[in-house]
Amino acid sequence: MPTSLPPNLTSGKPPQSAEPTILPPPHKYDSALGRLRHLVFGRSLPTSGAGHQRLPVFLALPIFSSDALSSNAYATEAILSVLLGATLITANLHFALPIAIGISLLLAVVVQSYRQVIFAYPDGGGAYPVSRDNLGVVSSLVAGASLLIDYVLTVAVSVAAGVAAIITAAPSFHPYLVPMCIVGVLIVTMLNLRGVKEAGWAFAGPSYLFIFAVLATVVAGLIGLALHTPHVAEAQRLGESYAATKAGLSTVGLYLILRAFAQGCSALTGVEAISNTTPLFQEPHAKNAALTTVWMGVLAVLMFGGLTYLAVRFGVHEHLDASQSDYQSVVGQVANTAWPPALHWMFYVVQYSTAAILVIAANAAFAGFPQLASMLAKDGFLPRQLANIGDRLSYSNGILLLSVAAIILIIIFKGIVDALLSLYAIGVFTSFTLAQIGMCLRWLRTRERGWQSSLFFNALGALATGAVTIIIGISKFADGEVISPYFHFGKYQPHYGAWLVILLVPILVMMFLRVHRHYGEMAEELALERLEVVVPKHNTVLVLVSRVHRGIVEALNYAQLTSDDVRAVYIETDPNKTAALKASWNAHVTEIPLVIMESPYRSLVGPLLRYIDAVQKERSDDVVTVILPELVSRKIWHTLLHNQAGPLLKLALLNRRDVIVTNVRYFLEH
Repeated sequence: MPTSLPPNLTSGKPPQSAEPTILPPPHKYDSALGRLRHLVFGRSLPTSGAGHQRLPVFLALPIFSSDALSSNAYATEAILSVLLGATLITANLHFALPIAIGISLLLAVVVQSYRQVIFAYPDGGGAYPVSRDNLGVVSSLVAGASLLIDYVLTVAVSVAAGVAAIITAAPSFHPYLVPMCIVGVLIVTMLNLRGVKEAGWAFAGPSYLFIFAVLATVVAGLIGLALHTPHVAEAQRLGESYAATKAGLSTVGLYLILRAFAQGCSALTGVEAISNTTPLFQEPHAKNAALTTVWMGVLAVLMFGGLTYLAVRFGVHEHLDASQSDYQSVVGQVANTAWPPALHWMFYVVQYSTAAILVIAANAAFAGFPQLASMLAKDGFLPRQLANIGDRLSYSNGILLLSVAAIILIIIFKGIVDALLSLYAIGVFTSFTLAQIGMCLRWLRTRERGWQSSLFFNALGALATGAVTIIIGISKFADGEVISPYFHFGKYQPHYGAWLVILLVPILVMMFLRVHRHYGEMAEELALERLEVVVPKHNTVLVLVSRVHRGIVEALNYAQLTSDDVRAVYIETDPNKTAALKASWNAHVTEIPLVIMESPYRSLVGPLLRYIDAVQKERSDDVVTVILPELVSRKIWHTLLHNQAGPLLKLALLNRRDVIVTNVRYFLEH
């Protein structure tokens, strides 16, 4: 049934009242392109359906905790890679356990701190709003920039680690490392463009399978160690022999220990994702978000601690170079040893579920990055397009921006996890520290009920994460590969490392401030208080013609409706056609003058701009309207068969003051 319109609209007359007219929403209209979009991304969702897209705890856990949980797939490996180094000093293995214990304690403190952030700032955003409200604008922008960078790194690292898990199980895929990483990013991007809830259903199964597979592997390994079963006996003897030749701290060096600790702190990445996305939880969203944070922390400690313990007891020390074709991940080596021959198929379950969760881990960033970017955009520090909500009630522009940035990183670092880890974690720990300091100031200011215990945990978190930030900044400052053999300063060749993030954060902050200043200047200049009404008294209309046909006549008829001063303009790019045009013009059009502009160099733009300059000099109260007749065919491919000068002319006239560009379309019906 057609929707009835108010009488003042059906009559064609403007409303008499100053009150705005509110129309009912239109019926759905699906073009062929729209139907294709719905097939790929799903049906558009109304704004009123936003509440139905919020997530229960069992779906939120695999989406928002996947980054923190999946870090177990490479955190232990990152520690061992530093401790063993190129010399494979296996006596250093026993340092992995105390390092893992320290990281687990730090994780517990950070989890408790972010529970408090969730209850204090239930609208989401994590470190950004905490810093904004308690530390000031610049500190909040530092936190925001650090988190945005870390989210991009999360996607790149997670997908690269997932592909590395596949290569461990199927080494023949090693030559296709980078293309597989790009495909992984595109898959997660596509699922997120379909909406948060759809991504949750798609990722819940693989996430829970990974949790089960890793915890089952830890249990199987512990049972094997306790019973001295034959399938772990050799690995157990190897680990005991390495433990018997312990190296002292003076031999290993404190710097090496700190580097290993800094690399292992990648296990904490993703802890803040839940606090950033609290509004996406079902009501009571703060309580559900806090509960999910606790479950995430418990599972992460059990998995990280168990895998590190088994890696040391099994003496895992070989095949840890991801750039080599014989690479095997630590998780893969532990699973290969822990499961007896009768259950060895569980090794493949572990590997492929690890690959799945690592790709899914990127999804936590796809939830957090767009949410944070939208907050920065709403505050005027990023382009406003990032605050727009797409058809599926997701911030689709932020999702696409994150996808492109992650793919660029993967290409630059060739999809190698260790190379990407040299940049990782400093951004997120910077935001951790600022959030905890901000919360401390908040408790001192508000003195709410139980503020003393809250202050204690946030102060402890600030001290711990601040110390880790300094350790990561120093130990990872130039810890990556050589940037390029052709890029050097004398004998020194700069390496990738945390210095890139340290440099990029202030650059982004300056960009945020510049964007904010632009929006402020624009708002001030467009304010109604500065309105100076100047009504043009004359409108000269120029209609561009190429030859005389029905479409040109329709454009001329429209032009006569808007002004008494209408002129047709022909740019003469081929003098041989001018005589025929004049004859056709005199035969069919008599009341409108034809202006012929010579163009010996066959340019359309130059002669038109010169004529517009001449018209504007004729009188000071003039506005010039340029009408561009535009052909529209029923077949899209027909467009390729016709000259399309319109977009070029629009671009040339884009910055011309007092020049209006109008398209008059004429349609081919058959």
